[in-house]
Amino acid sequence: MTYTQAQLAAGKKFLQNSNVHFEYDAGDDGYDATACISIDVGGNRIWTDGSSIWNNSVVKGVKVDTISLIVNKYEDDDGTYYWSGGLAGTISYDGSGKDGTWYDGLDDDSDTMLLNKIKSKDDSDGMIYTDDGFIKNSIKYMEEHCDFDSSLLSDFLDFDYSEQGMQDDGAVNLDVDMDADFWLAVKEDMDEEQLKLQAKAFA
Repeated sequence: MTYTQAQLAAGKKFLQNSNVHFEYDAGDDGYDATACISIDVGGNRIWTDGSSIWNNSVVKGVKVDTISLIVNKYEDDDGTYYWSGGLAGTISYDGSGKDGTWYDGLDDDSDTMLLNKIKSKDDSDGMIYTDDGFIKNSIKYMEEHCDFDSSLLSDFLDFDYSEQGMQDDGAVNLDVDMDADFWLAVKEDMDEEQLKLQAKAFA
């Protein structure tokens, strides 16, 4: 696929941010590849808006450590491949309740359709899962602190809560939509630019 110079430039600005790290593992045969974009949030707060169906309309600034967005390469029966990030991403946060941050509390013993038990509303803030504001504010954080261009959302990098409702203590699971081929092209451009600068310095 051909990418525009504007798209590549926006991708480079994002990956060059000091809070953003890109890793790629080609795997053994090219179809076990993994691509990961990790955003270091450093304990800064990302706010919920109280819209989760699994808590008591809790609006809080959640101390987030890392947003980790991962996709894996799979091969179809016809030999074509695709990138999939189902259940592959996480937002890691402080669930201790200290300093006014999110409090995970205890697991609820009631049955639930979620893969993880929901959090008791009597002794915790419940679950972040399904809170619209938390995802929107995570993307907003990337825009404001990581040079992320939201025009890349539709085609190259996006995420939302996993459909299965996975949430562990201190980590919300995400389904990730990432065109890893694009980010590899961005990284290749960055590496070429670096080589040219090095060659110029030694010329």
